[in-house]
Amino acid sequence: MRGERSGRAEFRRGWPVVAMAALGSGLGISSLFTYNIGLFVPDLSQEIGLTRGQFGMAFFAATIAMAVALPVVGKIVDRHGARRPTVIGSTMLVVGFLFLGSVTQSVLSYFVLTAALGLFAVGSAPISYMRAVSVTFDRARGLALGLTQMGIGVSAALVPPVIAAVIAGSGWRWGYYALAGFAALGLVPALIGLRGRSAMPVPSGPEGPPLLSLPLFRHQLAAFVVMALAFAGFLPHFVPMLRDAGLSSSQAAAFAALIGIFVILSRIAIGWLADHVHAPWVAGAVCLLAAGGCLALLFGGAPLAPVAAAAFGCAMGAEADLVGFLTSRYFGTAVFGRAYALQYAGFMLAAGASPAWIGLLFDRTGSYAAALIVTSGLLGIAAILFVLMPRYQLSERPKDGDILSVQEEGSLP
Repeated sequence: MRGERSGRAEFRRGWPVVAMAALGSGLGISSLFTYNIGLFVPDLSQEIGLTRGQFGMAFFAATIAMAVALPVVGKIVDRHGARRPTVIGSTMLVVGFLFLGSVTQSVLSYFVLTAALGLFAVGSAPISYMRAVSVTFDRARGLALGLTQMGIGVSAALVPPVIAAVIAGSGWRWGYYALAGFAALGLVPALIGLRGRSAMPVPSGPEGPPLLSLPLFRHQLAAFVVMALAFAGFLPHFVPMLRDAGLSSSQAAAFAALIGIFVILSRIAIGWLADHVHAPWVAGAVCLLAAGGCLALLFGGAPLAPVAAAAFGCAMGAEADLVGFLTSRYFGTAVFGRAYALQYAGFMLAAGASPAWIGLLFDRTGSYAAALIVTSGLLGIAAILFVLMPRYQLSERPKDGDILSVQEEGSLP
């Protein structure tokens, strides 16, 4: 009861932080780039001859660039505060979309500009906002992080129809200019929501051992990488899989939309559960739920597509929430930028590679059955990894100066 009261008190004080964090996350690279870049493929195919394979390679190059740059941004956020790198990242996102709209003349220029956007605009990723929320909330941190991540889901639902309408009415170049306009709005939460958080305390004394040398850090990273490698690839393959099962394009799209709905809903539910239940157990349960969705598709086919969509949506929403939550609980806020950046970079690389291995396995076998079996097994391994993670201290903020030395023992006291 006391924990619930303190959680409500945290929200009374900190709701502006959550609101600005959700807005900033929804207007950053993780939402505007990821959920809208595919809208331009048909027009770019006609104008510059971009193939689907080339588009996939450009997207993966941007993902690699983001994964490389994120740890650098995380270290800057930890040492110098969140505001400046976020403002720079949001500005670079605006510039990147403007360049894609005005400079793209060939496949090579598209590839270079897309990769450069991933490298230089990564400061607009949610890392700064996740840290601000983690510093502000303790008892209700899981729910607060879930509400923050909802900004990405809402943006993914609302912005693509607008951009599609702009492309249809004015052409693909104006579609990029419209994205630049949305990205410019992201400067507002960066300048206002992170005001006063530009100089968060930096722990004194030695930094402690590198994060990747900590067994618990590697354990958590392995769990999230295996989880992302397993199920993330089925998101782009979901509609083709249902089409192969005999559903029409509109039916498959309707079931795919359920994934987005459950991503949004699960971020609230998983965030609340993480505040009240040992979060690795929640993560393990979600992995088993996603494995059940795979088996439902394998043995039940299209009639069980809604079950699979709900399971995949819950898994996607849970992973985004739990990466930040577990990182803050196990490693504290003093090194949150670096720790979250490394964890999220691993997640992104695994999520980027997942569609490739699923597609290759489909090409070899002629169906998705083998991929569904492998995915179920990988999710089972991820569930075991999560369940084996140690207990953390739930109600007391970790002391920033003690985090790394505590983690060398494998668990918090």
